[in-house]
Amino acid sequence: MTTLKEVAQRANVSTATVSKVLSNTPYVSEETRLRVLQAVDELGYIPNLAARALSKGRTYIIAVIFPYNYDHLFADPLVLTMIEGIESVCTERHYNMLISTPRIPVSESEQYQRLVRSGYLDGVIAFETMPDKPVTEMLAGFGYPWVAIGYYSVTGRNNVLHPDDFAGAKAVATHLIGLGHRQFGIIGVEANSLTAAERRMAGYRSAFEEAGLPFEAIPQVVGNFSIESGYQAAEALLSLTPRSTALLCLNDRMAMGAIQRAHSLGLHVPADLSVAGFDDIPGAQFFNPPITTVRQPAREMGVKAAHMLFDLMEAQKQPQRHYHQSFAPVVFPTELIVRQSTDQPRT
Repeated sequence: MTTLKEVAQRANVSTATVSKVLSNTPYVSEETRLRVLQAVDELGYIPNLAARALSKGRTYIIAVIFPYNYDHLFADPLVLTMIEGIESVCTERHYNMLISTPRIPVSESEQYQRLVRSGYLDGVIAFETMPDKPVTEMLAGFGYPWVAIGYYSVTGRNNVLHPDDFAGAKAVATHLIGLGHRQFGIIGVEANSLTAAERRMAGYRSAFEEAGLPFEAIPQVVGNFSIESGYQAAEALLSLTPRSTALLCLNDRMAMGAIQRAHSLGLHVPADLSVAGFDDIPGAQFFNPPITTVRQPAREMGVKAAHMLFDLMEAQKQPQRHYHQSFAPVVFPTELIVRQSTDQPRT
């Protein structure tokens, strides 16, 4: 492998001059610059970009860590919208964004461990989905500035941000109860699989308990957040007697699947069946019918997470600053969005 010294010898300059040319440092004559670049080309020299970046104290790389759980992040419009917000801030700050999708548990992920140990990151935004397996544990151990999108982190509740899943779920359940529905079905996910899902289920429960309705008696079928799983779960729920007049779905994609299954059975939504989702992904308002859901400000959350991270990165440069404990939890309000997929039950 060609070395920097060999390039310098070929161009008849010092190694310092070669470094200046490769880093576009001014005060190098055009003649010298061309001679160095010609030597680089002739020798096939590949500069060690990582070492050069680290020597300057920063790499201009921000990592977004998304642990693989139910499905890949590229299938989830909500997560993509959050990442869009993160990317917009990174671009404003002239930073690049690196996305990593280690498999759960991340403590056993070779790709994740290799990335963290590389030192080639200026900061990290981690999606914390499971409180007992924090992604941020290794980040804190290696001294990275980090922010977690989720309910918990290795420090407990510091440096985290999340939507108010409980209030949003309670609002949508209260909406359906207020319409007069009493025969419900719930399309959820496996118990203890995601903290956000647990909070949404707790919100449903609170709404039913305040209305004096038995929550434990409501039939529930497990999905995996996909449209396909919503379709299959709805098939199971709609085969029960008495048939549900309203379905609460833990996200919009499962609500979409449930509506498609209802249509295939000859049921009209919302005349025969009301269906409500959660998240307000971009396609929810254009579905047939448009879906009643709970909006969480996904892009704004991504923007906020990125701004928090850059603040922490700045704090890290200041001696004796505990940058990993700088922020209290940030909770984003959710909003009930009533559309045409819910209505009063037929009498």
